[in-house]
Amino acid sequence: MNKNVSEAAVKLLKIRTYSQQELEQKLLKQGYDEVVVGEAIEYVTKRGYLNDAALCDMLVERYAESNKYSLKETYLRLRRRGLPTTLINEKLADWDSNLEYQAAIKIAIRILHSKKTQDLHKIIRRLSAKGFKAATISKVLAHLRDMAP
Repeated sequence: MNKNVSEAAVKLLKIRTYSQQELEQKLLKQGYDEVVVGEAIEYVTKRGYLNDAALCDMLVERYAESNKYSLKETYLRLRRRGLPTTLINEKLADWDSNLEYQAAIKIAIRILHSKKTQDLHKIIRRLSAKGFKAATISKVLAHLRDMAP
């Protein structure tokens, strides 16, 4: 095992949490050989410095707390971080639909206040573009209609 690559991997992980795929790509971009990078990935994984499951848990929690992402957008953000599809699906299996509803309400109200408009079609398009399910959008519209004077 090449000690330089392992040290580079540890140094990168001290700065930011990476997924296995992200770290591998970063090390390959730095000019290290694939075999040596694989050994370094194995080294940091065995020592617990690299853990895709823990990263996925942390990101799902962060996205849920931010209260501004749909399930679909959360999935796409996790995929962009290089996390495996099976792991993401496992972590999102118990996603609370109420979280998605609350995020959609928050976005819809922000649109209403920022645009000074009551155009529900704009809200529908925006929520749809952000990946919210049709059922969630319908619930939001019903809520907004109930709030209307």
